[in-house]
Amino acid sequence: MCQPVPPHSDTPAHRDHWADFAKSRVGQAMAVLGTASTAGLVAELLEVDEAAVRAVVRQLAETARFEHPEVGERILRNTPDQVRQKLHGRAAELLHHRGFPASTVADHLVDAGAAGYPWAVDVLRTAAEDAITNDQIEPAVDRLESAYRATRDAGERATIAIRLVCLEWRINPSTRSRQFTRLKAALRTGRVPYHELPAAIMYLLWHGQVQQADHALGQLNSGEPDEATPEIDFLRAWLRYSYPPHVQRHPRLFAAPARPPKVRTDQHSPHRHGADLLTGLFTHPLDEIDTLAQRLLTSHRLTSTTIETLVAAVHCLIYSNRLDTAAAWCESLLAEADARRAPTWQSIFAGLRAETMLRKGNIRDATSDAALALNYVPAEHLGLWIGTPIATMVHALTIAGRHAEAATQLERAVPRTIFESRFGLPYLQAQGHHHLAVGRADEALRSFRRCGYLMDRWNMDFPWLVPWRNDIAAAHLTLGEHRQAQEFATRHLELLGTADRHRSGGVALRLLATTSDRYQAFRLLRESAAIARTGGDDVELATALGELGKAHRSVGDHERSRTLIRDAARIAETCGAEVLLRDLLDGKPQTATQPTQPMPALRRIPGGLATLSPAERRVAELAARGKANREIADKLAITTSTVEQHLTRVYRKLGVARRSELYFVLPIGPADTAVSATG
Repeated sequence: MCQPVPPHSDTPAHRDHWADFAKSRVGQAMAVLGTASTAGLVAELLEVDEAAVRAVVRQLAETARFEHPEVGERILRNTPDQVRQKLHGRAAELLHHRGFPASTVADHLVDAGAAGYPWAVDVLRTAAEDAITNDQIEPAVDRLESAYRATRDAGERATIAIRLVCLEWRINPSTRSRQFTRLKAALRTGRVPYHELPAAIMYLLWHGQVQQADHALGQLNSGEPDEATPEIDFLRAWLRYSYPPHVQRHPRLFAAPARPPKVRTDQHSPHRHGADLLTGLFTHPLDEIDTLAQRLLTSHRLTSTTIETLVAAVHCLIYSNRLDTAAAWCESLLAEADARRAPTWQSIFAGLRAETMLRKGNIRDATSDAALALNYVPAEHLGLWIGTPIATMVHALTIAGRHAEAATQLERAVPRTIFESRFGLPYLQAQGHHHLAVGRADEALRSFRRCGYLMDRWNMDFPWLVPWRNDIAAAHLTLGEHRQAQEFATRHLELLGTADRHRSGGVALRLLATTSDRYQAFRLLRESAAIARTGGDDVELATALGELGKAHRSVGDHERSRTLIRDAARIAETCGAEVLLRDLLDGKPQTATQPTQPMPALRRIPGGLATLSPAERRVAELAARGKANREIADKLAITTSTVEQHLTRVYRKLGVARRSELYFVLPIGPADTAVSATG
């Protein structure tokens, strides 16, 4: 920048004009430099004498508090764009040569709108990584965008585009963005560097873009390096686990393990840990996988490069039935994603928590967590992963008896390629359970069989992954086909080895009990209930206890039957399994077989039923028949608040703790049943 021309005369007017001009120029330079501003740097930036700058600074200090940020911002707003950009460009060069941090220099390069210096791209990329580390996503995007425009190297541009896609994916993944278009163009022309291909493939597959991913895998296959990298090894294991059709389409890439490096330096790499974990998932006992998964989760922080490995670790905890541990990790990772403002991460871990809650039998939490997962980012941007929260939501709504809502979820548009990934398996399972619940057993069988066909075709037919044989057995039971049901449940147990190796073994035993004689059924149901209790699945525990109670009733042991069914109903109500609860309550013996004496809880309350007002009695009877508070309020034309108040008084007067116990203390006969059914 040229030194300002001195005034032509020494008149007061000219001197004032010169002073104002000098103040303006120095003020602009100080505003541009910001916290880095010193008299020496301002003088060098303006290419003027430092003593003159100090004199102007003293004058500025007398007239304004220049150190206040708003003053500098106001000056920059009033500075012409061309002048401001030129000052920022000169400041970037000056500060870079003075050894200032990359982030400081990069901000000037971004504000200059140009980065023609040979060192600029490296500085911008370094500063972008610093911003990412500190979760400053917008500055990181600005710096990478400037670097993309500045470089002329096609490979470097592709690398930067992938990094921009990564940042975009964290906030709101989309295939319609400029960054994703750049990525696909770079792949199409073969300009993506070899070591960047794994990341590019993962983003393509997230969106179900199978053809583009196959093209990238072909490039990876044809350019195998001398040494394997943890990222490539993890990609191989991840594809076997999540997208198995690609393994069959690229056999050379998966034919043999990659050659190990001469000196192993990646022992602590998250991708190395992730590759070992996913490889072991199909070859090691589940209890060993649990240990590997927890080691990975405790060793690595959540970042854009570790999220897939952490998600795989949580899934392995779920598969190995470490549900409480999985739930704790989901809670922790979701909180971290929330604190770091990463909606896609939030969606993923909310979905995993929903899946965990479903397996624990906590239907209400599973439903709400799945809804969260579907709303953190637009559902159409969730790609193939949308299968996870939709499957959980449908399954939970089906158990809760909310079949219309489940059907609505199944009407959501999902990518056609979802059935070329493991995300299609739980989707098919949930779809089948919905069909079964609404009386379409033949359609349920088709969904379950398709699930089994895919797992067999992909060499992933592991009983702990998706227990499709149990599902088919349940469908055959609904159709009255006991022999076929017995065959599928027995085969599931054979694949497990022993029933207690996995929670699904208890389900198989319960299904077999339905096809067995009454004495064998007792043994199978007791073992089934024990496995469900150990596995932590409340819905399955309630189901097994209910079946055991019915078995006792069939041999005339009504007292034991009532105890078991009451316990089952209590658990079913707690976890929100409304269909099961209604089944348990409807299965209660009629008044002719009920004991003439009231239950112990009722005997402790003098007066018992006589203490209830007519309004309380009506509310209590409807609640005992399984009606929700809203249904009771609509039927009786009162508010839900009034229903809650009546129930509180009923519990106190009858000495019961929850609504499921009302069925066992109220003498509801066939006439009452008919009234409730029409209600």
